[in-house]
Amino acid sequence: MEIEEVAKALSSDTRLNILKVLAEGESSAVNVYKAYNERFPDRRERTTIYRELEVLYKCNFLVKLYSEDSKEIVYRLSARSINLDLIQQTAHAGP
Repeated sequence: MEIEEVAKALSSDTRLNILKVLAEGESSAVNVYKAYNERFPDRRERTTIYRELEVLYKCNFLVKLYSEDSKEIVYRLSARSINLDLIQQTAHAGP
């Protein structure tokens, strides 16, 4: 992934807060929406949270899975860190 893509994806407070919510464990879009509005003062519409989840997914920050238990799509972090290579201008997910 290019550093510019990473920087753009992380330039949103909403997306950063969504990552904080998902750092606690995988969750459905509905539960991310509820947790976000409970934890952060800048309340967001459900469609905004869904859109931002998809931005993070497309940038490979999140994994999207179907949960057999809850019968819904859940999101989780793809990695707990990002490694930036300033020479090659790339970013890679860490452990």
